[in-house]
Amino acid sequence: MQATDELDRAVDSVVAALTPAIDRDWQTPAGSLDWSCRFTAEHVAHCQLAYAMQLASRAPSHYVRFFSRAIEDSTTAQVLELLEACGRLLSAVVRAAQPTDRGFHPYGMADAEGTAGMGCIELLVHGGDIAAGLGLPFAPPSDVCAWVLARMFPDRQAECASLGSADVDPWAALQWATGRISLPGLPDVGSKWRWHSAPLADH
Repeated sequence: MQATDELDRAVDSVVAALTPAIDRDWQTPAGSLDWSCRFTAEHVAHCQLAYAMQLASRAPSHYVRFFSRAIEDSTTAQVLELLEACGRLLSAVVRAAQPTDRGFHPYGMADAEGTAGMGCIELLVHGGDIAAGLGLPFAPPSDVCAWVLARMFPDRQAECASLGSADVDPWAALQWATGRISLPGLPDVGSKWRWHSAPLADH
């Protein structure tokens, strides 16, 4: 399934980008967020687990109630290990899902593909936030970003396409679609952005 390939590559890109900074201070803010880099990484890990729980349980109208954080005395390396492990678990759940399986999310009942897309957004966008906070470069695979944009933000992808495909870098487009940056010729998204987690056929 392409969705799991993209999710696995998103995990790989985030772990590879952040590993060189495991000895730095992860209490620094993550980019423009009020959260620390460490809390943001734990949030990403939690989201991977939460989306896996939603799809596996096929919850029709609610979140599965659980709590996940790294143990308080975990090292930064262990927090990053948790993030990677949770991403791999989400990938396994998506891979095992049936075509008719759905998991509740307020933005739409997510199929396996949409669930993988949500995981990718959390990984890539917050991975970029953490990297910015730590002063690291972050350049996730362009084709993964393009897939996420097309699957999860079809209207935003259409806006980008209206400028000409050669004019908008997929990673920049994904950052724009999630309110991180502005792009010439496109309206500012702001903080009220939403993804499309339901099957694209329902869009």
